[in-house]
Amino acid sequence: MNENTVSDSIKLFTAIHRLGRQMHRCAHSVGHADGYYREQSRLLMLIAENEGVIQRDLAEEMDVRPSSMTEMLSKMEQLGLIYRQQDERDQRVLHIFLTEQGKNAAKDSQTATQKITGALFGGLTDDEIKQMLALTEKLCSHLDAIDSTESNHDIFHHHKHYGGQDSYHESAYHHHGFSHHKV
Repeated sequence: MNENTVSDSIKLFTAIHRLGRQMHRCAHSVGHADGYYREQSRLLMLIAENEGVIQRDLAEEMDVRPSSMTEMLSKMEQLGLIYRQQDERDQRVLHIFLTEQGKNAAKDSQTATQKITGALFGGLTDDEIKQMLALTEKLCSHLDAIDSTESNHDIFHHHKHYGGQDSYHESAYHHHGFSHHKV
């Protein structure tokens, strides 16, 4: 990469990080009338779209550890939103279903999500949304490929320091004179 590309890449990294924080704040300010936190809402909608989905597939789709998915599902089960049923052929496999209360919560979550996405992306045209989606999916696929290769695994996982931030993340902010606490 030439010097301008490197500089633009750092600016893009910083802008994407800032966008993520802004989206998070916007989602909280618009809020969910149903009272469920963001991951529960997304999980409810995934289960609604895939009745009987297995726990492992939910963890993969949401990009969380299986143990984290188990914890999320346990909380949702305690709230009466879902129930888990063992597979008839393989007792280790759990299928996830929504209760009636869960189905109602999923509908409420979908309405709230539409409100949030309208607020977040209202400044973009339909074509810009499609372009941004295509580029974001391409970047996610690229990062998945990098993260899954042993040789590139070091890029994301071996340069940790206090607070769990990596040194590339830190250097991108310091390059522009920002502290990661201000962005």
